[in-house]
Amino acid sequence: MNEVSGSNTRTAAATQARSGQLWPLWLGFILVSLNMRLIFTTVGPLLAEFHLSFSSTLMVTTLPLVLLSVFSITGVKLRQRFGEERALFLALALLCLGCAVRGMGEMMLLVGTAIGSIGIAIMNVIMPALARKRFQPRQMGSVMGIYALMLGVGAVIGASGAFPLYLALGANEPAAYQSLALWALPALLAMLIWLPQLRYAAAAGLAPGAQAGERVNLYRQPVAWSVTLFFGLQVLNLYVFLAWMPTIFISRGSTPEAAALLFSASQFSLMIGGFLVPFFAARAADQRGFMVLTILLCLFGTLGILYAPANTALVWVLLLGFGQGAGPGLGTYLFVVRSASGESAARLSAMAQSAGYLIAGLGPLLVGYLWTFSGSWDLPLLLVAGLLVVELLVCLPAGKNQRI
Repeated sequence: MNEVSGSNTRTAAATQARSGQLWPLWLGFILVSLNMRLIFTTVGPLLAEFHLSFSSTLMVTTLPLVLLSVFSITGVKLRQRFGEERALFLALALLCLGCAVRGMGEMMLLVGTAIGSIGIAIMNVIMPALARKRFQPRQMGSVMGIYALMLGVGAVIGASGAFPLYLALGANEPAAYQSLALWALPALLAMLIWLPQLRYAAAAGLAPGAQAGERVNLYRQPVAWSVTLFFGLQVLNLYVFLAWMPTIFISRGSTPEAAALLFSASQFSLMIGGFLVPFFAARAADQRGFMVLTILLCLFGTLGILYAPANTALVWVLLLGFGQGAGPGLGTYLFVVRSASGESAARLSAMAQSAGYLIAGLGPLLVGYLWTFSGSWDLPLLLVAGLLVVELLVCLPAGKNQRI
């Protein structure tokens, strides 16, 4: 029965493509992608305004990554039970609820962040499988490039809009919380736009030959681990700076407004890198050169923020942001291009994100503790740079032209 329903879903998607009605799918896909970083990038610029305890600060910066790891496998289960479209709708509902309740104070900030992060964990796994199911193979480079681009656009909107929205609402602690709640509105819009896709939401089922693919233990595949480490260490670098970049610049003498501007600039560059690198990587048989470029940009950007003169900070945040956008975008593309089927793409995505986000979750936590322990950002940022060197040594097999 599952095979029949899966076949029907694929037939419906093919019919939609032939009839030229792809624009609702594209619009929904873009709006979902746009929402997937808003819940994270809207907190960093306002951390100082919440007057959180150190433990609460660590919770709000680290908890999302832990939940992104723990609930990745939930995305696979929901996809198998309901199909990609309905699972994605459920995830959007969780994100909308999580954003909305953050306006109710410190405790609900943590609760809402947790609920929204569970929704994002599901979306992270579903989106590559959805792309493979609903778009043509020849479109994958463009589709995953646009996916990464919209992640970056969402990050830019959140990073650049958080502080002005806070000022518009009164520039006090209640205004900071209220501003966070308003980011539920884009998630609600995405839910409404996604509704027409639910008619394609028969259970995913298994394509012919997928049963054999399921017998492959990804945890025994070196390439799968290479993809996982590349993704995890790139996300670690990204979320360290999502959580702490404004604080780093404020502690070094920048005004909150200037720190927010630098943070927004990094997110703008992230948006560009997230689109361009997967787009061009899809046109190459081997992605190792793009991986090296990505890692080196993050390394140079991190060291520039640490050692370069303060008046050159914009240069280094732009380099860092480009690499930070390229990394997760390229990693997500690897989930698709290294997989032999939609089912294996979902399973590789779940493996890479469950293990990868667990690795990444240590980043903001360790950086926060090292900063508190040493009273300086030197040691934390040197740790981040050292991890990028390790990544350069262990992750290149993920770029080879092979499938698992």
